[in-house]
Amino acid sequence: MARIDLSERVIQLATMSDLAILFQRARRPIAASERWLGRAARARAIAVMLSKADAKVAEAYAAECEAEARRLSEAQGTPIAA
Repeated sequence: MARIDLSERVIQLATMSDLAILFQRARRPIAASERWLGRAARARAIAVMLSKADAKVAEAYAAECEAEARRLSEAQGTPIAA
């Protein structure tokens, strides 16, 4: 059996306050086309871990995601680089 020895007194060097620490979100909202491209990238990353038949399905999904991203970006007037 292991034994843990605890110090009787622990000194905290910095004082705690009642203020919350807030983290800033991304500087700009992510466009819908960027979300679709992210889904395509995740599908391709998963596809390399699957069997060949399942990977084809994941690749088809990734292609659909990229097509949707392209459609959205063209609608917004910001084409996606090939």
